Formats: sequence, structure tokens, C-alpha cells
Amino acid sequence: MKIDTTSTGGLHTIAQDAIAAEQAGYAGLWTFEGAHDPFLPLLLAAEHTENIEIGTSIAVAFARNPLLLATIGWDLQSFSRGRFVLGLGTQIRAHVTRRYSMPWSQPAERMRDMVSAVRAIWASWTDGSRLDHNGPFYQHTLMPPLFMPNPTEVDGFGPPPIYLSAVGPRMTRVAGEVADGLMSHPFCSPQFLREATVPELAAGADAAGKSLSDIVVHHSVMLAIGENEERIAAARSAIRKQMAFYGSTQAYWPILALHDRQELGPRLRDLSKKGEWDHMTNLIDDDFLDAVAVTVRDPAEAAVELRRRFDGIVDRLGFNTPYAADPTLLTGLLRALGGSGD
Repeated sequence: MKIDTTSTGGLHTIAQDAIAAEQAGYAGLWTFEGAHDPFLPLLLAAEHTENIEIGTSIAVAFARNPLLLATIGWDLQSFSRGRFVLGLGTQIRAHVTRRYSMPWSQPAERMRDMVSAVRAIWASWTDGSRLDHNGPFYQHTLMPPLFMPNPTEVDGFGPPPIYLSAVGPRMTRVAGEVADGLMSHPFCSPQFLREATVPELAAGADAAGKSLSDIVVHHSVMLAIGENEERIAAARSAIRKQMAFYGSTQAYWPILALHDRQELGPRLRDLSKKGEWDHMTNLIDDDFLDAVAVTVRDPAEAAVELRRRFDGIVDRLGFNTPYAADPTLLTGLLRALGGSGD
């Protein structure tokens, strides 16, 4: 497995984060579309590093259109010399329509069309073919030479790979059909990945004439890590709170159902509407927390556990820590997993 890390600090910290990540031995550095734009920091990350891969995990696809994604993906791929991954996700209806004021409908089918449109645009730039994408959601039929980048800008590596974020069966199948990789959600347990994600991903790949091995699976595992029991307890509390928040979202209820906690979803949703966050957190029991998250006390033992859980199903593994984790401890875990640590 390749081991990745995430930077959420924005433009002011990304250069330092990228340098530190590359020196530590991480294979990839990802940004998240939260309080900051996910693309701009990666330009600085590319400028200050030489080898580490960079990508968005995720950029909200439906907040943009295929031409914008194709352009920025091409530019970051060119500038980084082939180190960029365009990671896309749908977000949920409320955020797309009310936060971004953009249309929402048939997300799986819309995402399939969006990826196909981006690839059609890239093809017109790389081989000079006529742009003629007429999909159900996106139509791109005009590409004058003035607006076409020089294809030599991506010589030797081509346009970037596209990863899609997916939890439900329909989007997971779409990822298998049209994407180069799948980014699972931190709320997904290893059991969910094995029993729900992988079969649907394989079915999508098969429908497109591909094999499961053609799709990179990326997962960010929730980690409770600390130098003493007090710190570990605080980390587990933060993860419990994050899991309660995720569980209140209907899109993630299949994970609850697989773990025989289907009644928990509506309860968490109702409590979230009332703002009863502490009550929500208390509903996440230890057994469920341990099914999703890994508590790290000894890096060597943790590395064995992570490999036990994810070998054979995950190609890229990230560390999800919804609290201020000690980077030294994370680097120790990276080394135990086989990162260079140099």
C-alpha cells in the first residue's frame, strides 16, 4: 500500500506541509474542499516538491463544469510533471443546491457524464480530435484552437487520472466504469469495503471491459493515536463525534445497516436537527467505533493491524485524524508501514 497524508490548512501552510510530507516519505499529499479551495494549494505543493503525488480528496464536482475541471486538471498535471490526481465527489443535494447554488439531479448518472465530458475535452487537446460531447447533462461541442493548450505540456504522462468518491452502490459502479480510482469514505469499515464496495466496483469495471485491478482504491482510515492513554481517549472521543455526524447523513446509512445499527441513522439525523451533538456522540458504542477506527498505541502493532484490515482491498491508505494528532507519531506509523521516513 502507498501511504498518503492530507493538508487542510490552505495556502499559508501548504508549502511547509508538502515539504514535510515528502521528506517523511509519504507517497501522496491530498487537499480537502472545506474552508479552502482544494486546487490552489496544490500549485504551491507541486512547486516545493519533486516526487510526492498530489491530489484533491475531494473537489466538489457539481460545483463546477467539465471544462473548468479539465483545464485546472491539465494545468496542475503539466506543472507537477505528471504527479496530479483529479479526485471528485458529489457532496450532497443540500450543499450543491443551497451552498453552491448549482443544479442537482441523478448524481450517479450526472457524474458519469461529467467524467466522460472531461475526458472528451482532454482527448480533443491531446490528439486534435473534434470535440463533440453530447451527454444527458453536459454538452461540449466548441473548442477553437485559441483555447487549446499545447499537447506537449503533458508529454510522457498525459492528462491526470480521475478518482471518484463513492459509498452507495450506484456511484461505486460508476467509479468502476469510468474512473481510474475510487476514494472510499472514512466512515467505511473494512467489512463494508469488502462486502459492499469491492463487489460493486468490480461489477462496474466489468461492465466497462476492465478488471478490478485497473481501479486504485484509496481509503482514509480513522486513527486514534496519542502518546498516552489520556491523549488516546481524547482522540477516540473526537472520532466518536465525527462518526455520529457522518451517521446522521442518509447517504451513509448503508454502513450502519451492515453493522446492524440501521435504527441509529434516523435517531442521529433527528438529534442533529435539534443540535444535540453530545447526545449523538454517546450513541456511538465502542464496538462500532473499533469496527471503523483503529486505536494506535504501538506503531509496529498498529501497522500489523492496518495491513490485516486493508491488505488486498486498499491500494492507497491515508490517516484520518479529526483532532490535532502528533505528526511525529504519524511518521512513526508511516515508517512501520514501510514509508521511507527520510
